Amino acid sequence: MELNEKVTLRQFNLLMILFIIGTSILLSPASLSTYAGNDAWMSAILSVGIGMVIVIVFWMISRQFPGSNLVDISEEVLGKWIGKSVSLLFAGFSLLSAATVLWVIGNFLVTQIMPETPMAFLHFLLMLAVIYGVLLGIEVICRTAEIFFPYIVILLMIIFLFSIPSVQLDRIQPWLDNGFKPVLEGALFDLSVSMLPLIVLFMVYPKLVTDKKRVLRKVLASYLIAGAFIIAITFVTTTVLGVKITANQAYPTYVVAKSLNVEGLIQRAEVVIAVSWLLTIFFKLSLYFYASVTVLAQTLNLKTYRTITVPMGMLTVALSLIVYPSTTYANEWNETTWLWFALTFGIAYPLLLSLIGRIRGMTTGKKQS
Repeated sequence: MELNEKVTLRQFNLLMILFIIGTSILLSPASLSTYAGNDAWMSAILSVGIGMVIVIVFWMISRQFPGSNLVDISEEVLGKWIGKSVSLLFAGFSLLSAATVLWVIGNFLVTQIMPETPMAFLHFLLMLAVIYGVLLGIEVICRTAEIFFPYIVILLMIIFLFSIPSVQLDRIQPWLDNGFKPVLEGALFDLSVSMLPLIVLFMVYPKLVTDKKRVLRKVLASYLIAGAFIIAITFVTTTVLGVKITANQAYPTYVVAKSLNVEGLIQRAEVVIAVSWLLTIFFKLSLYFYASVTVLAQTLNLKTYRTITVPMGMLTVALSLIVYPSTTYANEWNETTWLWFALTFGIAYPLLLSLIGRIRGMTTGKKQS
């Protein structure tokens, strides 16, 4: 499959930031508070620290196989048929992840904003936008990210700044009351949501990225920016609402925004967080879906991924309606299965490819800064 699309490193970094904070700005505070309690903010910091190591590992793998995406690497390292089989499994991972993200969007809109609207209609409407974006190509998605990124940052900063007067530090004390283990568990779960799924970006970098100067420095800086948003939103929600309320709310950031009322000047601020979240999660959903269709098309030796984009989009909508029968099931899946699912494809899979490649002598002497 020929991919003539090109992406600049700046565009790639913006996509990475939006992908990481996609679902995290609404969901991470609740999950971190559930695991780590008063130390949820510590879990967020630890998650970012471990994530930096994983970013370095991904960068090293990209240097090992320059100019190759994940499907190329799989077939080169594992052979044609085993490589294709593993790539199909990865396409399934990306498709299932897209369906779960679509369910999260629909569930949020139905429970918080439009309770009378059928979820199936919302899923279909949202997926139409994603399908259209993927049909136009990754270049268009990247340019769209460049346009919306400043507005997303401004909207999130509004929530942070106007929440400061309501911050009460005593709500996150005492620290490490239950030891370090809950902090680590929370960090690992947050990694499975925000960091490990970055493996789908191997369908963009390094094959489609044009400039590769000072890659590691720029990518790490972008990751730290995204991590800072997650740390900040976790700190704000837990200090404003308290740990127990944060843990018991499905969307605690949205609750914080609803409570803002600055002398009558700022009201209905939940609209701000809803708009910013929908924008970021659009890019996360688009990248999951883009990865699923490009992996499948390349594995099946199709000339272009666009021929299967529409049917795959409809399949995603159908899957999103059955992937989580209820919110209770979704929470149980996230707590018992998702972490291992993400670890398998997000870290074990690329590390195994790298290890086998090195054993078979598939390394490169080319240097990238």
